[in-house]
Amino acid sequence: LVLAAISACHARALQHDEPKTRWEETVDRFWQYVADLNTKADGMLQDIKDSQLRREMDTLITDTMDELVIYRDDIQSKLAPFAQDASLKLRDDLQLLINKLYTDMSDARDRSTQYVNEMKAMMEQNVDDIMNRVSAYTRKLKKRLNKDSEEIRNTATIYLEELQARASQNMESVKEHLEPYVNQGRRRGPRGAGPASLSSSRPRPR
Repeated sequence: LVLAAISACHARALQHDEPKTRWEETVDRFWQYVADLNTKADGMLQDIKDSQLRREMDTLITDTMDELVIYRDDIQSKLAPFAQDASLKLRDDLQLLINKLYTDMSDARDRSTQYVNEMKAMMEQNVDDIMNRVSAYTRKLKKRLNKDSEEIRNTATIYLEELQARASQNMESVKEHLEPYVNQGRRRGPRGAGPASLSSSRPRPR
């Protein structure tokens, strides 16, 4: 039962044909926000304030980090009963990757603010150069965020597969430990007929 539950969790969280996790959805929303800046009309860009831009992007970053902490702690709680050392290492490894994703998202926020300010300053001039830079950066950002997300998923997969293997080993160990007792019980099984035969041999009342 334990192994089945772990396998189900593993499949739900990590298979590519399953719905994305909440933290992956927030990463996607963050990238889409950056990409949308490249498609806004000039007038709309003029209306965007630096403080508003940073606040909205900071909210998306915070939401992503919060969801990742929930994701990390959930996997760690499943691993801890079977492998405490691996559970602690998982926490450290995932935290490093979470920090890397945070750095990349923060860099994207700063660059986006810079690009928007440059475009607002050149509204009366040719902004094609800036738009091309934004477009190129948006493509690079997509690859970078995808790479960060993939590293997090792969690290989680490694630990969940170890958890699955350890759970399987534990079940085999329990089976081997109990098997002699089960076999002993089976050998004693035929003797169970003894009391019944004795009762059938009692003298019948006259």
